[in-house]
Amino acid sequence: MTNAKPKSEIRIKDVELHSIAATNASNWTFMRISSDQNLSGWGEVTLRSHEGIMLAVLDQLRGHLIGKTGDELGRLRHALPSLPSGRAGNAVLSGIDQCLFDLEAQAAGVPLHRLLSDRPPHALKAYATVNRSIRERTPGGFAEATKAAAAAGFGGIKIMPFDRVLPHTVRTVEGRQEFARAVERIAAVRDALPRTTDLMVDCHWRLDETAAIDFINEVAAFKLTWIECPVPESAMWHEAIGRLRERANAKDMALAGGESAVGTAGFAPLIEAGLYDVVMPDIKYCGGHREFVAICDQAARSGVTISPHNPSGPVAHAHTVHVCTAVGLTAAVEQQFDESPLFDGCMASPAPTLSGGRFECSKAPGLGAAVDLSVVELHPLRPIPFNAADPSFG
Repeated sequence: MTNAKPKSEIRIKDVELHSIAATNASNWTFMRISSDQNLSGWGEVTLRSHEGIMLAVLDQLRGHLIGKTGDELGRLRHALPSLPSGRAGNAVLSGIDQCLFDLEAQAAGVPLHRLLSDRPPHALKAYATVNRSIRERTPGGFAEATKAAAAAGFGGIKIMPFDRVLPHTVRTVEGRQEFARAVERIAAVRDALPRTTDLMVDCHWRLDETAAIDFINEVAAFKLTWIECPVPESAMWHEAIGRLRERANAKDMALAGGESAVGTAGFAPLIEAGLYDVVMPDIKYCGGHREFVAICDQAARSGVTISPHNPSGPVAHAHTVHVCTAVGLTAAVEQQFDESPLFDGCMASPAPTLSGGRFECSKAPGLGAAVDLSVVELHPLRPIPFNAADPSFG
């Protein structure tokens, strides 16, 4: 049961972005909204190499935010898929909504998920993405990282086995060598894990249709739970994605994707055409909490599973756990495993932790997690150049 959100009387006093270098190769960007009641609401808008663009968008919106209540913001608390600033702009809008839900739940004295639903809270299944904890990109390095995540209590593991290959190079000699290395890495991981551990593979849009078919055939013996983003997701690839879903399903694997989509409008082509078994909205830029809930409703009507995209920092993780609790999610929730000690270390109050292979919401009012800005100041943003050859920037 989704709640009718109570009227918001909280007025925005200030809006800030704070970035922290989580590692040498990754930053997290947090948003803080200060209210006229001297409360702080937190959100996360992490988007690699786009921190300056998000700051520029926020500066443009500032005059529409300061002094307003959450109810007065209207469309600025929802996804705007046609926004000229694209996913960066929608990350700012999503962050505003996250912060305001935190503030409104604090003012109401209830955990954030209670503003979305009366559903009793339940522990959420968890899986680990280990890409940023792999020290050596060898089969053995992959196996060690996945064993560590399984030992930490995660019931599922996801890996990204491809490095230097793209759709237009995958059938070259070098591309086929990289393809073979990816399969070797998956084999090593499967051998390292109990057979009861779910194993997912994210291809990061690096294959073409022919290579993806070959890949599905090659990895079928490893009993993958799903293959994620095998090919690019622009409209010209949709028919190919539909065919790949049929091929994967015939081998008892699901096909997953859609992590970059914004709002119900962005997910509609993927869901209505039946392209994926699993779609993956991200609270950081899908449009915020109510947009996430609407995407879940949209997927449920078509029999499509939701499993959130959530490989970021601790604030996004806390918001993801709240919204997934509110919708009664039964699929597993992602967490980036062992990326940085700052995941806990930058927090004044902690994000949800793993217990018995599951995540549980904080029972504190609001988000139940807050950033320690004194720690953020010790780890300033480390700029990461835009890389046009990396399909994850697409």
